[in-house]
Amino acid sequence: MNSNSVHLIATDPPFNKNRDFHATPDSLAAGARFKDRWRWDEDVHEEWTDGIIDDWPAVWEVITAARAAYGDDMGAFLCWLGVRLMEMRRVLRPDGSIYLHIDHTAHAYVKCLMDAIFGHKNFRNEIVWCYTGPSNTKRWFPRKHDTILFYTKGDEWVFNGDSIRVPYSEKYKKRFSKRYIEKAGSIFSDGHDTERNQELAKLGKIPEDWWSTFSPVGRKKRENTGYPTQKPLTLYRRIIEASSNPGDIVLDPFCGCATTPIAAEQLGRQWVGMDIWDGAKDIVLSRLEDEWIYTEAAAEKQMFPHVVHIETQLPQRSDENEMAAQSLQLKISRPAEPWQKLSRKEMVALLEEAQQSAAGVICAGCGRVLEAPFMQLDHITPKSDRGENHILNRILLCGPCNRRKRDDLTLKGLMRANKRAGWMQDEARAILAQDDARQKAEEVRSRWG
Repeated sequence: MNSNSVHLIATDPPFNKNRDFHATPDSLAAGARFKDRWRWDEDVHEEWTDGIIDDWPAVWEVITAARAAYGDDMGAFLCWLGVRLMEMRRVLRPDGSIYLHIDHTAHAYVKCLMDAIFGHKNFRNEIVWCYTGPSNTKRWFPRKHDTILFYTKGDEWVFNGDSIRVPYSEKYKKRFSKRYIEKAGSIFSDGHDTERNQELAKLGKIPEDWWSTFSPVGRKKRENTGYPTQKPLTLYRRIIEASSNPGDIVLDPFCGCATTPIAAEQLGRQWVGMDIWDGAKDIVLSRLEDEWIYTEAAAEKQMFPHVVHIETQLPQRSDENEMAAQSLQLKISRPAEPWQKLSRKEMVALLEEAQQSAAGVICAGCGRVLEAPFMQLDHITPKSDRGENHILNRILLCGPCNRRKRDDLTLKGLMRANKRAGWMQDEARAILAQDDARQKAEEVRSRWG
């Protein structure tokens, strides 16, 4: 998808429940299933970790912390979800919003992941969707709520508060009836009895960040498709009404049983749904028919106002093929040479060989000689200065030098900073390591280019 093309993302991804989900037999979604189990050695690709470490270091810190605190399965889930969230951020318009549906299993870690990708300053709400139902728990409180994380891409966004107002409670109305309504003709007083406020008093209030009026789909026979994790239409209608306008584009990259597409169509939005299940397109069309929005006969007679496109191949992009992480770039417009495709592991091995000495590996920032595990891969020209990820722009540094350099300093700038901080041990040896690393990179380019 083109960058900056989507107004709203409303999506319900897997939750890392460590189980497999199957649709109800003989239901509309019969045959639908997905695996919600994650393993670091099976589900994480090396190009993902390379791209995250190089381009999204804060995301890598979240994944590393989750692996330490919870386990590799949580780290694998966050890595899998993270590379997709990076792309979701890329396709969002500058004034776009995202609502990510999650539950208690990974909520705390996903919140940190969203902070790292969208920025903690762009966090708007942690919406709690509360519901009731039977429970057999005896050693803790029944877990009867989901969390929807609401972030924006920037500091300007759409929020249609008046479209989602709910009535004031009868208790609230009675409480203020004698004190205000008799005096001022509305629930407002003290100079606030304006025509607008009287209108708002009739419309009701903007709902708080806990929502308890939407029943789970299992209790709605007409709406239930049998899909294992289906969410109610009314829940996603509120999200779409609040954060988009008619004609806007709404995206759901995990559309499953089509809740987001149906709600978007009902509200006059354009929409894009994606799902790994082959039958997802049939669910979308069937639900459009059930809601009297679309039928094949009406489409043939051109009575349906929109056209439903079904794509199984990557669409042709018309922008500059920008990606959230350079290593995830689709090699279409400018194919990379073999030497540019080296993984982090391969580059580290080559540079360890180039920067080695009798006692270990030489840090190219301070000249210290340490064992290989203490060395870290870094960029010569920072990413902030358009430094690339290939081996010609890579060097091995010790941990303190890597932390000091971060994404702010060039290699020469790091050496000056080390001198000021008294960390430089052997400048000549550091320069020798730089020269040897550059020579090795050139050899690799000549041999594999």
